Amino acid sequence: MFDLFCHPAYQRPSLLDQCGLRCILLVSLLVFAPALMAELTLDETPAEIRVSLGGKPVLTYVKKERPVPKGISEDYRRSGYIHPVYSPGGKEVTGDFPADHAHQHALFFAWTNTMFDDKKVDFWNLAKKTGTVEFRGVESILRKDDRVSFTVNHAFVAIAEGRRTDVLKEAWTVTVHKTAGDYFSFDIVSVQECASEKPLVLSKYRYGGMAFRGHIDWLGKDSGFKFVTSEGNNRLEGNHTRPNWVAMSGLIGGEQTSIAVMCSPKNFRAPQSVRMHPSKPYFCFAPMVTDSFRIEPGAQYVSRYRYLVHSAAVDPKVVEKHWRQYRSASDL
Repeated sequence: MFDLFCHPAYQRPSLLDQCGLRCILLVSLLVFAPALMAELTLDETPAEIRVSLGGKPVLTYVKKERPVPKGISEDYRRSGYIHPVYSPGGKEVTGDFPADHAHQHALFFAWTNTMFDDKKVDFWNLAKKTGTVEFRGVESILRKDDRVSFTVNHAFVAIAEGRRTDVLKEAWTVTVHKTAGDYFSFDIVSVQECASEKPLVLSKYRYGGMAFRGHIDWLGKDSGFKFVTSEGNNRLEGNHTRPNWVAMSGLIGGEQTSIAVMCSPKNFRAPQSVRMHPSKPYFCFAPMVTDSFRIEPGAQYVSRYRYLVHSAAVDPKVVEKHWRQYRSASDL
């Protein structure tokens, strides 16, 4: 039997080398063990669902409509979205009720230019009062050592002549993963179905879908805010292209902060077109940019996205590494 330790070419580590190895192992344990042992917690109240990792907030899901800020119309109230999304450093990454686009609620999903029952319905621009999206209930909550998740139900509601009609039923499953603590990672899966025997027609349009509005600090000229896509494009070059992921990065409260959003290769028309605003910290995945489509009765429209949050400026190589892991998992 071959014994490496008895082989003439084998040299035992010196006492100094052994001490060095022990020091490296000890330091690694001191640095990484607390994060790996950090507990994921999920707490529900009548108004919210909150997820934390090691006592640090990760995200809050909005069940109950929140009061509008002073100077904002009550028309912009809605529920069924996520705000805030936090960085590991504790900064709020999302913006809610922004004064320039008060209908953009942090991390949300809404369709824009649609037809239902021969009438135009806009679920995005709430001030038009033709449609909205609302929370309808919690379906399930799952707590495991390596992740926590919750599934919630929404309704896409058409408003016409004082009547409200459910157009789509939607289920969001939000899964937050346990990480080492230097970044946060979570997934959202949206499943939409017709609420009646009538289809929803989505016309070709420049925006609408799964959206993200960033923090107000990213409007500042000194924030260094920028977009970057998987293709290396900025907000102007990248608008209406079809990248695998989009990242936003800049100073929030004086701290470098970034978030990347990845589009699953399983999504409809993946990689989906993106709308990247030329001056605001906002973008969305918008499959109707390519062409119109329909959500038919009896069929499911499924969307899947992964979110990666760092307390650091965006590093495209790091995001690409996570994207490849996400893609590989999607292939299973």
